[in-house]
Amino acid sequence: MRRIILLLALSFTLLACTNNDKKISSWEVDDVYHSTVVTPNGANGGKTYQGPPLNAMDQANTYEMFSLRSEQSSQGVKTYELIAQLTYFTQWRYYDAASLEGAPATTFKVVSREAGACGDRGCIFRELLSIPLTEAFLKERLNNGFQIKIASKSGLTSVLFVPPQYIKGYLQAVNGLN
Repeated sequence: MRRIILLLALSFTLLACTNNDKKISSWEVDDVYHSTVVTPNGANGGKTYQGPPLNAMDQANTYEMFSLRSEQSSQGVKTYELIAQLTYFTQWRYYDAASLEGAPATTFKVVSREAGACGDRGCIFRELLSIPLTEAFLKERLNNGFQIKIASKSGLTSVLFVPPQYIKGYLQAVNGLN
């Protein structure tokens, strides 16, 4: 009897996991809202909003850490960007292009590239990238999130997904909404 109950409990647990992330939970939005760091910018009298990092690992063993970031001028004008740090082993990939929801990103900037320590698996390489976004684009993706595909000269690509809960919580923090 205990085995049957345990088997049923396990079955219901696994069944519950199959419908993961279909609905946006308010606590996830609140987590992003409360984790967004606001820093005054003394140089121009504006503010910088740094969203919490999202972390993933792709099939090519690329560690992906990315987040939304925005600058607000003293006049209230805001600019948005996705900052992505891609870390991997072996040789340089030289990421050089991005497509946003299937269309090429208008601008793409490599902020930095650095090689780290070398070991059994090879050397660690890190590329920091910036992809500008608009507030209108982010607002259009409030219900479904968005995906960015970043391509490299070596032929490897990384696909980053920003979920809707992240966008909602981040925009609430940037716009001062609760």
